[in-house]
Amino acid sequence: MMRDLIAAFSTATRDRMTGAEWRKRTGDIYTHDLGDGFHAWVGLNRASKQYPLKINPVVGLRYDPLERLLADITGARSQTAATIAQSVGYLTPGNSFLQLQVTEPDDAGRVADELHDLVETYGLPFARQHANTDALLTALRAGGNVPNPDRARLLIPALHFLRGATDETRAGLAQGLAHYGQNTSMPVVAEYHRFANALTTRLPA
Repeated sequence: MMRDLIAAFSTATRDRMTGAEWRKRTGDIYTHDLGDGFHAWVGLNRASKQYPLKINPVVGLRYDPLERLLADITGARSQTAATIAQSVGYLTPGNSFLQLQVTEPDDAGRVADELHDLVETYGLPFARQHANTDALLTALRAGGNVPNPDRARLLIPALHFLRGATDETRAGLAQGLAHYGQNTSMPVVAEYHRFANALTTRLPA
């Protein structure tokens, strides 16, 4: 039964989203080109262990130049990661966690339509609002838009670097190094030191 629900919802969602000019990516991820390297982003977290099928839509923004820079430095390549993201329910007037439910295969089309409406009403405006480096930087600094704080400490100085803000890049790296300290036997600390050294070498003297 659950397998049928997943298959029906996946098919209905793909048809609905691609029909609205969203690109299907790996897994349950969709992107929409906003220009200048920015892409609106949708990821669908499924809870499928217990009936009914539940879907938590997450919406956000991907900035390709920033993600490519991080991949080049860290070697952690992802063609689909969001730069900032929020569970869509927290962007609605209810400001609360939201799950869609598929109770039977014939219901998949209605739920896919509901998903698309949420994306168009809340997800796409959120992405467009942040589709410039000033707004993106503000969102990164604000916190809450990047689930992993360690990733945010990479993104902020890297974005300063792309903006040509040398002093801000150095300051961001210094803050990160101060946060992690010098115990490079810890993987997260060693990773940040490698990142900081690599980005620093790209800065003008």
